[in-house]
Amino acid sequence: MHQETLLGRPISDVDTPALLLDLGAAERNIARMADFFADKPCKVRPHTKTHKLPMLAHAQIKAGAIGVTCAKVEEAGLFIDHGISSVLIANQIVGITKIRRLLELQERADVIVCIDSLQNAQALSNAAAEVGKHISFLIEIDVGLHRCGVAPLKPAVDFLQQITRFGHLRFRGINGYEGSLFSEDPAETQKLCRESNALFVETRALIERAGFEVEICSAGSSNTYDLSGSYPGITDVQPGAYVTMDACNAHYGVPFEQAVTILATVTSRPAPDRAITDAGKRSLTSDLGLPICTAEGIELRALNDEHGILGIASPENPLQIGEKISFIPTHGCTTIPCFDEYILTRNGIVEGRTPIIARAATR
Repeated sequence: MHQETLLGRPISDVDTPALLLDLGAAERNIARMADFFADKPCKVRPHTKTHKLPMLAHAQIKAGAIGVTCAKVEEAGLFIDHGISSVLIANQIVGITKIRRLLELQERADVIVCIDSLQNAQALSNAAAEVGKHISFLIEIDVGLHRCGVAPLKPAVDFLQQITRFGHLRFRGINGYEGSLFSEDPAETQKLCRESNALFVETRALIERAGFEVEICSAGSSNTYDLSGSYPGITDVQPGAYVTMDACNAHYGVPFEQAVTILATVTSRPAPDRAITDAGKRSLTSDLGLPICTAEGIELRALNDEHGILGIASPENPLQIGEKISFIPTHGCTTIPCFDEYILTRNGIVEGRTPIIARAATR
């Protein structure tokens, strides 16, 4: 059955492979996050790199989010095109083409970027000067991830003082990502997060003592939203995966519902202990482990380009060719862009479909 004719039909009628978004689960996830922050000074600036969908971003803002976080200029542009008015690009914007696009976007929204080098700061300032504008920025602080960012504490203050010579930049605050702190031991996660947040907030204090106003102190992710969101001095957090969720976040205790699944069809049952589906590497990613099959007694054992190889625990399992089965992605951020669209569902029934607007926004 063609996807356009599916409205009101059960999800078992959906052609596969397909990415299903359970609207009820996503709405409850958004509400749960909003409820946590409702009585706190810290607010939510959710990251869109997971769901990539303006519809969900608007739902998050309606629930209290102060704007969104994006990873790329192109992604920011798509969300601004769809009515989002406040965007933090939690990344460095390098190259004149991207910088000019950034300046164009600033005509329509409050756009903030991250800086961690004098070379990039000068390039941004020079481009802004050419058009008589200013670019808002956060200094990215390395609080332990060892990816981007300047060193915390005094090096960050020294860096900011050097940046002040560039006249077309507007300092708004600092950005620090500690969201990769996954540990099997919750106490260890809490300890590591406290250490990162302490460095981050102490850096804020040093910057303020040097005479600079720090409007934004942005940190956190889905697995640390409660820890960073409750830490004094942090103004907002950037959780992304919580809306759609995945098996990795669930494994580490992130308390939200699974809202996305991948629907597949059994295409072969060549042996009692093995079956094949039509969802392979082009539909399922395995950078954080193989996806989880939701059917009892069945596990995904391997992926080829267009085949998923299932292991079946019991030879008596009645799994038939043509049956539909579902998978929970282990990493939603890399799985969702495998698809052009979401099939929107509620209570097992198709409510619609929508293109994944920012799916290909990689620049």
